[in-house]
Amino acid sequence: MTINIDQKEQLEKLIQYRDSIQNMVADMDTIIKQYFSAEYGVAHQHWIPQILTALYNDTNWLPRGQYSMQDTIDHINDLEFGSGVKKYIK
Repeated sequence: MTINIDQKEQLEKLIQYRDSIQNMVADMDTIIKQYFSAEYGVAHQHWIPQILTALYNDTNWLPRGQYSMQDTIDHINDLEFGSGVKKYIK
């Protein structure tokens, strides 16, 4: 099967989006490393490699972990706002 011109354009967009995501992940990696260094090790062991694996099928990063970016964000929010009920009481 060959792809038509529209499909080729959309494929090029997907590749550009993938590359943009990789650049954004690199920026997030830098932010976490510089400003939230306590979270860096876990983030770099789990969700950062998962994203890169999904983008480029880089099997050096497999197997996938159980820790997500949202877990990192939640933990950082807990540090700032307190954990449990404390974060809802101001």
